[in-house]
Amino acid sequence: MLYHKPGWALPNGHIVRSHMEASLCGDLVAAEAPHQHGTPETLSFQVTIGPGQQALYVPSIVLSEARHAGRQIIIEPIDSAQPGGGTRRLAGFRQAHLSDYFLIVVARRALHHHLPLAAYDLLFPLEDFQPLEAFLLSLK
Repeated sequence: MLYHKPGWALPNGHIVRSHMEASLCGDLVAAEAPHQHGTPETLSFQVTIGPGQQALYVPSIVLSEARHAGRQIIIEPIDSAQPGGGTRRLAGFRQAHLSDYFLIVVARRALHHHLPLAAYDLLFPLEDFQPLEAFLLSLK
């Protein structure tokens, strides 16, 4: 399966694929939370998104050092709850990798009630990174 690598480099050298990911990256850098951005070459998964349907899932942000209950933490910005918005991939990923990865979704508050519970472990608002920062601090 082909994966096109859209994106751009931030001043810190991190390659991001969306403005939401760039905002999260900036906040994580400010919070001194070491992280990396997923690429098909470094970390990607084939996940089931429906009967007989597979899709490639490339995590947006993976925390390098912090863990929750022994699970590596992935932070995924979501901009849409519509088909193609990524929630089916996240739900398929969680179903297959629940014991190894802790999935945090960051989305606009208006989308929160549209996102399926199967797509995340924790959900934080895009409009306010303070709850996410408090969670990350609690891991130290």
